[in-house]
Amino acid sequence: MLGQITDHRPDPSAEDCDAVFEPSVHDDPHVGGVWSYEAVTSHADYFHVTAVYETTRAAAIRQAETAWPFPVNIYLYAKGSAPLG
Repeated sequence: MLGQITDHRPDPSAEDCDAVFEPSVHDDPHVGGVWSYEAVTSHADYFHVTAVYETTRAAAIRQAETAWPFPVNIYLYAKGSAPLG
């Protein structure tokens, strides 16, 4: 589920990129009952940060929308320039 996209690429129209994913439930825990921070962080698919190198903007969005049942932020970087670790 896509939370936000932050684009750090010098050319936002370029399709090729590196993508870093971070859960965004801590940004917007939906106190109204839709999302629970405790439930999401204990979910089997929960992670802190993960990256996909040499991908495309469309593939990164598709991964965010389908790979996790909780919202994630995507940080896009020019191909080969995503921070490591």
